[in-house]
Amino acid sequence: MQDASRASQRRTPRFVLIAMLVMAMLVAPIATMTRAQDAPTGGTLTGAFDQGPGGCPECFNPFTAGAGFTWFEQYYSKLMLYDIDFTGIQPELAESWEVSEDGLTVTLHLREGVLWHDGEPFTSADVKFTIELANHPDSASYIGAKFNGVTAIDTPDDLTVVLTLAAPNAPLFDAFTFLVMVPQHALADIAPADLLQGEWWRTNPIGTGPFKWSKYEPGQYVELVANEDYWRGRPQLDRLINRYFPEAGSAVIALRNGEIQFTYLTADEALALGDDATIRQYAGPSMVPNYFAFNLNQERFQNVAIRQAFAYAIDKNTIIEQLFQGTAEPLMCLFSLPQYVPDGLNAYDYNVEQAKALLEEGGWDGSEVEILTYYQDQLSTDILTAVQQFLSDAGITVTFTAIDVTTYNDRAQARDYDIVYAGAANGPDPDVLSTHFESPAQNPNVINRSDIANADIDAGFLAGRTATTAEEREAAYQQVCSVMNAELYWIPMWISTRFGGVNGEGEFFWTPAPGGGRYYQASETWTLKAAE
Repeated sequence: MQDASRASQRRTPRFVLIAMLVMAMLVAPIATMTRAQDAPTGGTLTGAFDQGPGGCPECFNPFTAGAGFTWFEQYYSKLMLYDIDFTGIQPELAESWEVSEDGLTVTLHLREGVLWHDGEPFTSADVKFTIELANHPDSASYIGAKFNGVTAIDTPDDLTVVLTLAAPNAPLFDAFTFLVMVPQHALADIAPADLLQGEWWRTNPIGTGPFKWSKYEPGQYVELVANEDYWRGRPQLDRLINRYFPEAGSAVIALRNGEIQFTYLTADEALALGDDATIRQYAGPSMVPNYFAFNLNQERFQNVAIRQAFAYAIDKNTIIEQLFQGTAEPLMCLFSLPQYVPDGLNAYDYNVEQAKALLEEGGWDGSEVEILTYYQDQLSTDILTAVQQFLSDAGITVTFTAIDVTTYNDRAQARDYDIVYAGAANGPDPDVLSTHFESPAQNPNVINRSDIANADIDAGFLAGRTATTAEEREAAYQQVCSVMNAELYWIPMWISTRFGGVNGEGEFFWTPAPGGGRYYQASETWTLKAAE
């Protein structure tokens, strides 16, 4: 794995490598491997893979999902992935790549002999189709905006893809770690708009991953079976089952009872399980900033003084100390890597009198505010209850509504919200946040559900994307961070530690990750049996 990664990096000019330099700053803990001496091959691993903020229960379209990739990547594949510790990008379906000296041409060399689950070969036509589908506005792709600068895609043969770019694009390889490959032969006749909620994703989807689709029982589970023709070799396990647990805390009960072998744990759940010798726990920084985002279409939130008042009214340090029990770090802006965060930013330390003064300055009308979230666990409920009280002390009346991810996405996309409490994908490259902050005028395919339109933010993300040195990128994103901090379109709160729990012995890879994925999970090697 490491040798292949280094081989690909040797073919990459410096301007692209700077997109990867920040990875060395991360020390994301790895789920250490335990191999039982008599660990069996075969068998079934059952987990709550979509539990918690890294999951997306019963979201089956990976183009529109912002999370759930721990599970998606069991049956789909990508061109490249991060190593498990996020220190470098390694080949996956793309075996190697080159970038021209001017940074305007990227050539991908695909792995030979890869088959779709229906036996058809994976080819360059599939890559071209996938990128064009993601970049189509009707696909509503979460990652489509990252490919807006691709002006042409050529496929000179079945194993070669040549991308022509309008300008150098330092985070392009990071974007590829998001993009799930899909089969042209199965989807070419379906209009992108019809794929949004199409049945294909939940009936018999075709991927190239280590496991393939077997069965879906709505509201209960999805079953995958081993892909006998997986290019890395048949997986050790016969089956993977992803069980759904709509009630908060019920997956942890199932884990403790040995009904499942894996689930995500909130901080309070992890601490409560601390003395349970049957549960192996893994922990590390999530790389996901939690935030409160305003609906800027509402006149009452268009005044920066009002937005700043909300920030001063929330005592985030007390929440970190008492509710997270110290397992989170406060944020100054949405970026977390220190090289992108300039000195001198406003920390918006708790100051209820300052909040009241800013509300008066901004002409706050006293209207009630709904906070919408997809977090339904007890810890998140406690956090929002505390926020509700803090805001009430400043004279702001707040209710909060926790709903499922699909309904949340529908309401957020329709701008049917006042404020949302959510998490955003982050990680080794700061450009990942551009889809939330760039204006559609600069990039028509961005998500930007707050409808932010700021010329300085647009200019900063564009400069960071096209920069040719690490120093230029740092300067560009520091500028963006400064504007985020001053304008507070989103109130950055914290990045928390995330936890996973395993009940069983064998070999298993897991690490906290944005959206649950983008790293090589080596699931074809997993062997897990219930602990004695």
